[in-house]
Amino acid sequence: MKTFSFAILIVLSLFSVSEISAQTQLNDSIHFDYTKIYAFALDGNPMAAMPLLEAAPAEKIALKDLQFKNNFEKRFRFEEDKSDFLDTRKSKADALLQIYRDYWRSSFLNKEKKNDTLMMKTVVDFLKANFPPAKNLILNEDSIDMYQKKYITALGYHSTGFGKTGSLYDLLVWKTEKDTIYKLRYDGKKTLVKIYFMDDFVTLGWSEYATLGRYYPAGWATKEALFCVRKAYDLKSETFKVSYIGHEGRHFADYKLFPKLKGVGSADLEYRGKLTELSLYSEEGLFKRMLFFINNANYDSENGHSIAAYCVIRDLSRILFHKEFEKDLEKWKAIPAQEINNVAARILEENTKSLKKIPNVVQLIK
Repeated sequence: MKTFSFAILIVLSLFSVSEISAQTQLNDSIHFDYTKIYAFALDGNPMAAMPLLEAAPAEKIALKDLQFKNNFEKRFRFEEDKSDFLDTRKSKADALLQIYRDYWRSSFLNKEKKNDTLMMKTVVDFLKANFPPAKNLILNEDSIDMYQKKYITALGYHSTGFGKTGSLYDLLVWKTEKDTIYKLRYDGKKTLVKIYFMDDFVTLGWSEYATLGRYYPAGWATKEALFCVRKAYDLKSETFKVSYIGHEGRHFADYKLFPKLKGVGSADLEYRGKLTELSLYSEEGLFKRMLFFINNANYDSENGHSIAAYCVIRDLSRILFHKEFEKDLEKWKAIPAQEINNVAARILEENTKSLKKIPNVVQLIK
């Protein structure tokens, strides 16, 4: 199965979970568990969040929560999407985006039904009908990738091409980008890397759709360069330096170290990126990031990010608590941040040694 040749870091409009939960509400109103709602959505299963939005007739709901409930239900509760998703992002790529929107939604609402073959055929038929150079396009991922890119370029946009983020075919389309050169240091070497800063997005993919715009891919790495969603970061912040430069720089280095390791959304690549983050963060950023990993960890997921989050917390827990998985953040906070940094760095180093022992390694942690 073909995937993008880069790794997507899901989520970085980075607020802490406590900030997510700090919704204005009436003193006696119910309060939605946004942490769980977003975790289900990011795992490609927003329907599982529906029960969390239920309220008894006598219960009051704060205005902000009520607006979220109404918008979420418009998008996912009914047979058709009744939200304003397409209306708020009008572009020359409307028709293609609608195909992807319908595929994402169908996949969310019918988790057991595999829609991939139908999705490929739909895209092929669309490109043949709307893009003359694609008249001889065949039902093949590489061919679809080539002609879809050409089609989007002809419309005046940039895109990631045809491939998957996690278990779903994704579509990211943007209008403008500017590049600059950064100096990264990995494995004892300094490397000059080009970073493209992207703006004016038509779509940021299925995670943006599933979370009503709350979470989305904020950056990724290819073998040639890094790509950054400009609006996701304060470029002077620790989040940018660690969760973007650190994490995506790790992917950039790993593509050369382990070229056969599975591509985007790969649990192994994400495991190494997340360990890199936890080895670098200061105390404040460290525990916010760990809480996000804890809340989004799922070993049984089809999403490499969720699997990797579980494995990172699992392996740290085994060393620092001698148990399988510690989810109580207060217990983590009792450990000096520097100690967690050091253990994360050590696990990453041991993982590197293990991978180097396996010729053409494809996967290791699961």
